[in-house]
Parts: sequence; structure tokens; C-alpha cells
Amino acid sequence: MTPHDHLFQSLFAQPANAASLVASLLPPALVAALDLDRLSLRASSLPGLADGPRTADLVFEVPWRARTAPAANVILLCEHQSQADRWMPMRLIEYALGIWHRARRDDPKARRLPLVVPLVVHNGRHPWRGPRSLGELQAAPCKVLEAIAPHYFDGRFVLDDLPASLDDALRARSLTVAAELGLRMLRDARTDLSAGIRGAKRLFLAVEASASGLGALAAVVRYCLQVGGEDVLAALVQEIEPALSPSGKEAFMTGAEILRAEGRAEGRAAGLTEGAARVLLTQLRLRFGEIGPAVQQRIAQASVAELEAMSARILTADSLQAVLTD
Repeated sequence: MTPHDHLFQSLFAQPANAASLVASLLPPALVAALDLDRLSLRASSLPGLADGPRTADLVFEVPWRARTAPAANVILLCEHQSQADRWMPMRLIEYALGIWHRARRDDPKARRLPLVVPLVVHNGRHPWRGPRSLGELQAAPCKVLEAIAPHYFDGRFVLDDLPASLDDALRARSLTVAAELGLRMLRDARTDLSAGIRGAKRLFLAVEASASGLGALAAVVRYCLQVGGEDVLAALVQEIEPALSPSGKEAFMTGAEILRAEGRAEGRAAGLTEGAARVLLTQLRLRFGEIGPAVQQRIAQASVAELEAMSARILTADSLQAVLTD
């Protein structure tokens, strides 16, 4: 799973964030007919065809608002893409077939299938250029496709094309704070993430008081540190961390701590300690500012056990020397 996928699933697995995303993308008539307050996350592993099951990014179930609506609820299929995929319409149809097979398995007596609405959130380097429907993939003259439009299987999906979305457009969509911040960071990671962080300071400060709260803040910080460089670290340390509340600062450090643990695991798997050392240096900079060459060399030469011990001391130590001294 890429860092982009991880952030998308971390934030939008939360029903409130997912509901705000869905409400900002779907046609108003459909949004009005859905009870998004009762949106719930479903299992994303779906029955497959001959070559085995499929796993979607996020699958949600939403009941109809009207009591006279069909018994089957609506299924929202949400996929994240870091780059355009020419065969995306075909993939989504495979997922939809899995959803329908599961519905028939769970309720063999049902006479109708749930409505499946596919959505794709795209944060590639350029706006989406691939097909958005099966009609665009099928070999036939355009005039013929137009003439037989009511009769061929189309498979069109809703696209949230982040590279083509400006800040004002995202703000106007009435997203939750966490959802708006997450989408902006996913978009800006492809261009200038440090500038994006500075421009989103309002959202960083608002998210810690939101329903998603400190967990969302930690997830975003972790993502930014994972995909960014020294300029991103500087933006976080200079602009964001000083303005946070004490609990926000703790969540900020938690995001770095999660990244440190992942770096340590990666280093062990490869027989190396570089991952853990790099993330520990990031934590030290977040806590104490710029780190001198001598300390960098000390950390580079440390064993995994020593790095673990220093990482355990970082949250309670009142000085850099206290972290380094056993």
C-alpha cells in the first residue's frame, strides 16, 4: 500500500468524512434520496471471477431515506488512484459484480440488486486522461456509440480529479475539515507539498478540534513526513507544530512515532537500520530543531536496540542530550 492509499483509507474509512466526500460529488437528487447519516463501512473483500476474489479500497452501504424505497440499500464503491488507469471502468465493473454476487449470496430470496455507485478519487501528477466509461473502451465509431447509447453497457463512474481541483473548489464542497485537508495534501504531494502545508495551516489547526480529531492530524502528519523531504519537515516544524494545542502537539509527535515504527520494521526486514535512524532524526528535528553533524553520526552508527531506546525517551526527554544518554 502506498502512502497515498494509506492516507485515503485512514481518513475516508471514517463515515463522517466519507459522507461529506460523497455528498460533494454525487448528483443532488441522489444525495437527497440517501440517508448519509447512516452510512456504514462494509467489508472490501469481494467475490471474484475465475482468478479469485477482489479487494476494493473502501465499500460503504447507505440506506434510502424514503420508507417506500427499495429494500436493498445503495452500495458506494470508493477507489483511490495515484495515476490514471485506462482499464479503470473494467476494474470497477468487476468490483460491482462482486458486490452483486455477495448480495445474492446473503439474501437468495431478494428479487432486486443494490444500486452500486462507483467513485474514483485521483491524485496523479496530471488531470485524468484515461477512459471514464466502458463505452470509451469498446471498439466502435463514435457516431455508432451515440446512436446505440441506450443499449450498450456503459459502466461510467464519478471522478474526483484532484489535480484539476483548486482550493476554492474544494472549500466550496462542504467537506469535513479532515476530508478537505486530506484531499489537499494528496493533491499537493504531486506538486509542492511544503507550500500546500503552509497554505493549509487553517485546516491543520481546525482538524484537531473536529470530529475526526487528533487521529486525523496524526495520519496527515505521518503522510507528509513519509512522502516529503526537508522542505516539508521545515513547513511542519515552522508553521504547523508551534500553533497547535498541547494535545495537537502530542498527535503531531504520534504521527512521527508511527512512521518511526514502520521505518524500524522495514530496516529489520532488510537487515538494515537506516529506516529507523532516518525517522528518529525526523522526530528529533520536530522536537529540538536542527540536529548537528555529531548527533547525526551518533544515530547513523547506532544499533537497532539503541535506536529503539532513544525513540522511547524522546517523548519525555527535556533535552537532546537526555535522548542520547542512557
